Amino acid sequence: MVSRLQPPFMKEARSTHANRLLVLGDSHVQTIKWAADNHLLRVPADFVSVGGATAVGMRNPNSLTNALQIFEQAASPCLPGTVPIIHLGEVDCGFVIWWRAMKHGETVDAQIEASIASYFSFVDRLLAAGYSAVIITSATLPTIRDGQDWGEVANLRKELTVSIRDRTALTLTYNRILQSEAQKRNLPFVDISERLIDGKTGVISDEYRHADPLNHHLDPERAAPLWAEALNKHIF
Repeated sequence: MVSRLQPPFMKEARSTHANRLLVLGDSHVQTIKWAADNHLLRVPADFVSVGGATAVGMRNPNSLTNALQIFEQAASPCLPGTVPIIHLGEVDCGFVIWWRAMKHGETVDAQIEASIASYFSFVDRLLAAGYSAVIITSATLPTIRDGQDWGEVANLRKELTVSIRDRTALTLTYNRILQSEAQKRNLPFVDISERLIDGKTGVISDEYRHADPLNHHLDPERAAPLWAEALNKHIF
């Protein structure tokens, strides 16, 4: 069952001055990197991505991916003139939240709350370290189709039988909570989800799926300009 948590709509935070961006996240940051490599972002950006990184893992320095330590090493000490961008949540919403709820006999809502709390514990550490702002981005929408077990990531997640519609609905709820938590801290929140969704199916449009059916990332040439447009609105 998809979480019923519904945070209130929040106004967008003010724009952020940045001489450089530091993008930290899971493998889906490659879409934003495509935008940077093709000079679509307003300022230069450095990228640190960890495949399989989860938001919930941001509370665990001994996670399998070691993402927390990798990100903290990249961002510490505070880099003058640099604004971190966080891009996490696809692994949580597409697999881990559901799997942990099933394994531990807990509600999906409880797992969402744990993931969000862990996510923002990392954000708060960045702010405490001296960063004036951190840009929060929406978790990438699920692309793995119902019943798909080909492709490395789909094969790893094949034990999960939750439909793509439910995974999408959870991701949208998760993103609304990210927006709410960002607003509490007066941080920018950047979300392109609604532009990716097919209005007829309620899930990601085939237009934004990767041309390689074994690849669960977004099509960079189509999605990267959307990220660049949205991010540039928050950077000066």
